[in-house]
Amino acid sequence: MELWHKLRAQLNDFFYINYPYIAIYSSLGVLLTAYLHYQLRIHNYDLMYWKHLAEAFSEDIDCFQLIMLLVIFAINAIFVFIILSVYLRPALEEGGEMSLLEIKDRYARFILLRLIARLDRIQSKLSAKKKTLTFQHYARAHTNMAKAVALFRKDARKLILPNESEIMMPIEDIYGVTEDEERQLRRAGYYKLIIDTTDEAVKGLFNAK
Repeated sequence: MELWHKLRAQLNDFFYINYPYIAIYSSLGVLLTAYLHYQLRIHNYDLMYWKHLAEAFSEDIDCFQLIMLLVIFAINAIFVFIILSVYLRPALEEGGEMSLLEIKDRYARFILLRLIARLDRIQSKLSAKKKTLTFQHYARAHTNMAKAVALFRKDARKLILPNESEIMMPIEDIYGVTEDEERQLRRAGYYKLIIDTTDEAVKGLFNAK
């Protein structure tokens, strides 16, 4: 099971980081398949036709021409890769160019979802042991919940009531997000939740009785 969870986590990371490339290459594959299907239905060009065409083409071209075509193809592939690397990176990799509002929104979303995730894990552990629960289990769960809430309030205070030393710090340091924890929350699906990250919502939870 542990191996399966590690493999699943690696796959999630791969798709999360490379989703622009996967989308483009998948679209190209769909277009190629649609073109071949069109040629088969309209002109009855099956795979054997394309095989014979490729063989005829290989007989008409010499090695030098083939090498030149491969070099040109490689140059174009590198050029496309560079363009994709520059313009299609996930938004999180461009954190240094985020506005103040975006940085604060990302921070608020992170601390809220981290609180939800921790409370959810505590509840899940209680549910898993519902047939053997004791007072100690409830006491430990209460302690862990109090720690999760205290951590949230500690971080939320910087959004609501930053002190003088924090105001003088770079904005990225004040509202920095632990990327490993953020990645885990994304893998666990918590970032799919629709939550209110406005100052009023955070303040309401911060001052909750």
